[in-house]
Amino acid sequence: MSNQSQYGQTFLIDALGSPAVGLTRVPFERGAGENAAYNEAWLQRLIMQQPSLLPAGQIEEGFADLVPICMELPVKGGSLDNVLVTPGGDIVLVECKLWRNYEARRKVVAQIIDYATQVSKWSYIDLEEAISRSTYVGALQESGRNSLYERVSAVGEIEEAEFVDRVSRNLRLGRFLLLIVGDGIQEGVRGMSEFLQQHAGLHFTLGLVEIALFRLTTGGYVVQPRVFARTTNIDRGIVTIHDARIEISSPSALSTSTATSTRKMPITKQHYLEGVEHVFPGIGTNLNAMIDKLPAADVDPEFGAKSIILRWYGDDIRGWNLGTIVSSGEVWFDYLSVRAREKGLVEQARQYLAEVAALIPGASVRIPPAGNAQVVNIDGKTIKVDALVADTRRLEGWLRAIARFQQAVAQAA
Repeated sequence: MSNQSQYGQTFLIDALGSPAVGLTRVPFERGAGENAAYNEAWLQRLIMQQPSLLPAGQIEEGFADLVPICMELPVKGGSLDNVLVTPGGDIVLVECKLWRNYEARRKVVAQIIDYATQVSKWSYIDLEEAISRSTYVGALQESGRNSLYERVSAVGEIEEAEFVDRVSRNLRLGRFLLLIVGDGIQEGVRGMSEFLQQHAGLHFTLGLVEIALFRLTTGGYVVQPRVFARTTNIDRGIVTIHDARIEISSPSALSTSTATSTRKMPITKQHYLEGVEHVFPGIGTNLNAMIDKLPAADVDPEFGAKSIILRWYGDDIRGWNLGTIVSSGEVWFDYLSVRAREKGLVEQARQYLAEVAALIPGASVRIPPAGNAQVVNIDGKTIKVDALVADTRRLEGWLRAIARFQQAVAQAA
């Protein structure tokens, strides 16, 4: 393994005044079988038994809770090293590789994309059948849980029909989190992204994760996962669905304006937008237009599978929730008014909400009987996002209200 790294040596300190003990990094070795102490097979088993070591939630926020499913999932021409699934039906495909040169890196990236392409053509039943022919270890091997749903439901509550539907949809769209896990990934990663730009891939997110392993003098290990964020989200090809199957176009074949609008949409964001679109068909264009304008307003859209928070930090480390849009379409402002009361900025928050309410005929700001948080209602019900982004005038009006609130907070500081 190359000694080149962007990190310094790792030290262990028992107390502030105690000596710093340098930890010895354990090199991974090439070679198959049980005779090689720390090889790709050892790394596969480590991931199966300790799935939380994968920093998937740093790459895709909705992938924090991973359930290990199997190793060596058979596909044409080989096998996928590890398969994990979230209780929400999201799929993670992992290749464990030791990196030795640039061409080897290109090969493994092409390989995992090829494997993902094959899996995207499967049905839920095909996936279960392949899992039944794979390998799994530890408690999962002894549990007797054979179906995919049984394995996932053991750690998270979800209705079987809903779970099967979500997994099937992700398969159909080729929507996966692909992780290449190994050592020495830092060398030449930037050049690899150029190779990926030319590859018309699935609607995936690719994460490159280095696992640094250190042996403690007292026994045991320190495991340090490292995400190389500059290649975490790879520009997508353009995915369209025809007859329930996916077709992919390379971004290079598109105009600049079209390619820009279709790049770097995290899977978590896709899930959220699908939920809102299900309630309000056709809202995606206007809502995306609003979301795309938020960074210019210094507002960070924080996506979850079922909500988006419009977060503005300003000079406050805790930040302000300028509105939560849940996937049912309701827009909540409760947290804003609670925070404003804590900061002594109730009037500034009231003015912001009044400006938002003025954009929607019949809407008003009120305080519910059960609390002291100000909300925006219409006919006694929480306003819906379709009313706020119904047209350009309302969308731009909301952004102006945000800007004036930000200015009012800054002036009060």
